[in-house]
Amino acid sequence: MNDCMMLNYIRQNLDMGIDGITKVIPYAKSASFRNALENQLSEYRDLALEADSLLSQNGGEEKNASPMAKLGADIVTNMKCMGYDEDSKIAEDMIRGTTTGITKLSRHLGEYQNANLEIIELSKKVIRVEEKNVEEMKEFL
Repeated sequence: MNDCMMLNYIRQNLDMGIDGITKVIPYAKSASFRNALENQLSEYRDLALEADSLLSQNGGEEKNASPMAKLGADIVTNMKCMGYDEDSKIAEDMIRGTTTGITKLSRHLGEYQNANLEIIELSKKVIRVEEKNVEEMKEFL
């Protein structure tokens, strides 16, 4: 895995998070839950800009998550959220999705043999943010 591939994987991970949060915000019942989601969305967008900057510096182009992956996630999110009458169900789904993102990014980081310290640090930063977000969502269970 080269630098641009790793950065694009980070970017796609963040893109799925951005898309997922954007889809569930309208279903948030409480102001505090909506605020937590909006803060997470802002963090993900900032991290995506960092990934885009590193991609540009390394001569790569940003590649968002595939439209098919997003479509599948959108359908599932909309179907689930329409039936939810409380924030705890959405928080549970957010924990599940974020944990998947952490696991996959950690696996890719382990496969990433190039030792570009900026990319490694960005990967670890994304993982830390995602772990923090999981803990934050637990408060809404």
